Amino acid sequence: MKKSTLPADIVASDLKWPKYEPGKRVVATLTFDEVTSFGWCIRTLGIRRSRRADRTDRTYAVRVSDGSTVRIGIGPHVLRTITVYVTEDRADALAKYTAMHNAGDVRANEIRDRISTRRAQGQLRRAAWDRPWDA
Repeated sequence: MKKSTLPADIVASDLKWPKYEPGKRVVATLTFDEVTSFGWCIRTLGIRRSRRADRTDRTYAVRVSDGSTVRIGIGPHVLRTITVYVTEDRADALAKYTAMHNAGDVRANEIRDRISTRRAQGQLRRAAWDRPWDA
C-alpha cells in the first residue's frame, strides 16, 4: 500500500495543537477523512453516530478535489482521519479549506432539511389517509 500524503497546503505542524504564542490562537478546526473512492474529504454535518468502535461516524462531507457534497463513514473505506488546527497565522494559507467547509455545511443543511420535509409531508399524507394507490 502506498504511503498517503496530506492534502495540498497542509503541513505537519497543522496537525498538532499549537503552543501558546501570539498569533498561534486556534480559530477553527477541520476534520479531514481520506476515503478510498473520494480522496480527501472535509467533514461538515453529522448524520449518525457509529455504535461500533472500529467504525467511523456517518457524516456529510465536501470532497476536496471538486467541492461536491458526499456522505461518508461507517465503513472500512475511510483510510485515515486527521484534524487540522487553523491558527491565526495559517488562516490565509488554509482559507480555501475553511471556505469549502462553510459552503459544504450550508449544502448539507439544505439536504437534511429537504429530506426531513419530505418525511414530514409523507407522515401528514398517511395521517390524512391520502393514498394515491387506492384511486
